[in-house]
Amino acid sequence: MIQASPTTSTPSPSTPPSPTGRMWGLSAAQLHDAYWHARGVQCIRRGMKEPFQRAAELYLLIEPDQLVLFHLASLSDRLTWNNAAVTRLRLTDANDFPYSEHVVVDDAGYVQRIERRYRPRFQGSTRVVLTPNRRIARIWMASMSRREGWDRVRRAVPWSRVDHLKCAGMAFDTHDPRHNERLLKHLVEHWTDPGRSIKGIEESEKGVWHITGQPLPPDTVRIGPLWLGYLQATDSQPCMIGPAWVGDEMKPPPSPEMPAVRDIIDVEWADQPRTSQPKTTSTSYAIGKRLFDVVVCAIALILASPLMIFISLLIMMEDGLPIFYGQRRLGRQGRQFQCWKFRSMHRDADQLTEELEAYNVCDGPQVYIRNDPRVTRIGRYLRITHLDELPQLINVLLGQMSIVGPRPSPDDEIQFCPGWRDLRLSVRPGITGLWQLYRTREPGEDFQEWIKYDIEYVQQANFALDVSIMFRTVGAILFGRPDRASDKTR
Repeated sequence: MIQASPTTSTPSPSTPPSPTGRMWGLSAAQLHDAYWHARGVQCIRRGMKEPFQRAAELYLLIEPDQLVLFHLASLSDRLTWNNAAVTRLRLTDANDFPYSEHVVVDDAGYVQRIERRYRPRFQGSTRVVLTPNRRIARIWMASMSRREGWDRVRRAVPWSRVDHLKCAGMAFDTHDPRHNERLLKHLVEHWTDPGRSIKGIEESEKGVWHITGQPLPPDTVRIGPLWLGYLQATDSQPCMIGPAWVGDEMKPPPSPEMPAVRDIIDVEWADQPRTSQPKTTSTSYAIGKRLFDVVVCAIALILASPLMIFISLLIMMEDGLPIFYGQRRLGRQGRQFQCWKFRSMHRDADQLTEELEAYNVCDGPQVYIRNDPRVTRIGRYLRITHLDELPQLINVLLGQMSIVGPRPSPDDEIQFCPGWRDLRLSVRPGITGLWQLYRTREPGEDFQEWIKYDIEYVQQANFALDVSIMFRTVGAILFGRPDRASDKTR
């Protein structure tokens, strides 16, 4: 929950409401959505049509007139490990402190007294939904009433995939000006970098945010956090002490540089838990690794071409076309590419996945089913020998992958681990890696092992480690390790 400490100082009894009811030309709802965009979350309002943002990691399902604030980072572990399709949040508006202290100033901005204000311990609760599933978000958007929305979501998701949480938070009504002021007050106090998701504003002094290029009144002492809207050219207060704000005093003139809420894909990620940072890769290692990848893959493709033709014929004889299976994966810096394999499953495998969900033994977003009925006879052999991955040599030649690196992940899998997203995407994904060699397939451990070994590789990446992983992979293929190296998730 966004909460002030007992010693937080605020402007006099209440900051005067903006004559225009806006800040930087943005409404309270737009500021609310910008706050969530900075956390990779898109707000989906029931009954309101708006385009989905592909870069969103989560969708927050709310009512059209509802605004909510809560501490998403405190829920990250639960959201990551539970793999729930829907997380129902009950937000309790509880105060951590029974009172707050406020600096009261006069009209000229001079301090008059320090006032202690007491408040109730509990004020009520509200319910919202978090989901990574765009289909669920679309169902909510299309619903005409709250009851219809809840009923349709419940019917669309098995009860086992629904999680229930209670956490501290705040709810606001967009139709109540007092609620809008309360929302703005908490954003000013606790959102330290609105420029991440709002373009057209700048921080001229520490904690002081205003429209880019707007001149500020001279001879004024300004102490942040302080948000200044579009101001008239009049004498200002000699001293402005934050946390405080001054909303738009008049409607800003139209301009191409007017503040606007950025799309999530354009936002620099903020306030996300990070276990570690990517190690700076030396230029010589990066160049040497790329050169090594190209030479080895070119030789491997020439030597393996007769075998690849033979495998193609076997696949066609058993299950027809297509020979290859391509899936969109995320590469270095989040660039999408088509990752190719020899097709090892029946052509209707994707349709059978939901029916076989109960047999999935993975603890994360991957799907692994022992004695998978979706796999063809030739496909089972290809998976044991890893020959199904031979077409990925082409991905390596194109610069989309490397021979050694983290496992290439689809977009719908990597959203389950936002805390490690930048780390894993700082290098090219690989055909083989530490996770492929050392995973145990123990129930409840696979997802944790995936994250652990990918992070370990990025932190320790060097040429000697790459060569070691390559030789160990060859040994696993030649001498067989069915408990580890032969298992596949897709």
